[in-house]
Amino acid sequence: MRMIVIIALLLSGLSAAGALAAGGGDIAFNPQNADPVLFSHDLHLKLRGLKCAACHFSKFSKGSGYEMEKKLITKRDFCVHCHNGLKAFDIDATNNCVRCHKKRS
Repeated sequence: MRMIVIIALLLSGLSAAGALAAGGGDIAFNPQNADPVLFSHDLHLKLRGLKCAACHFSKFSKGSGYEMEKKLITKRDFCVHCHNGLKAFDIDATNNCVRCHKKRS
């Protein structure tokens, strides 16, 4: 019985650690001729309820050697998959620029 309690505690600790590890933190982008963008994993995962696979879709495929490349994301092509006015605010609407692009201090 004692062993079962120990195993249960270990498993609950591992799942809690996995939940804490999910997120990825904030990522700063400095596009040319535009104000910087700070991408918040917390905003997208915790506040909007998205799953990691919504963006990192290939990473969760079996046998994938996938790695997210920041240079591909900075071309804005990645954001427009959701930020198209249908799933999330439209990045092509000029009044939405400030939602992501923050003035340099």
